[in-house]
Amino acid sequence: MAMWGADVTQLKALGSKLLAGSQEIDNQRSLLTKALASTEWMGPDATKFRNEWNGEHAANLTRAAQALQQASQQASRNAADQESASAQ
Repeated sequence: MAMWGADVTQLKALGSKLLAGSQEIDNQRSLLTKALASTEWMGPDATKFRNEWNGEHAANLTRAAQALQQASQQASRNAADQESASAQ
């Protein structure tokens, strides 16, 4: 009979790294948004870029951060499930 499972310590570490990546993306999105807002740049190119940043690029970064956070939560749940199964 084959055994299935995971190294709980490694799975928890993965969850922590995924969460850290999520937080880093959120931090960078925020810093870039502030930098863009404080940059003196006028004209149609500036307006177009700001609209793209606020309407598309920042939202894509938010979605990526959320996906990493969800993956982190799943890894943590899997680690807890593995610990529970191993204890039985």
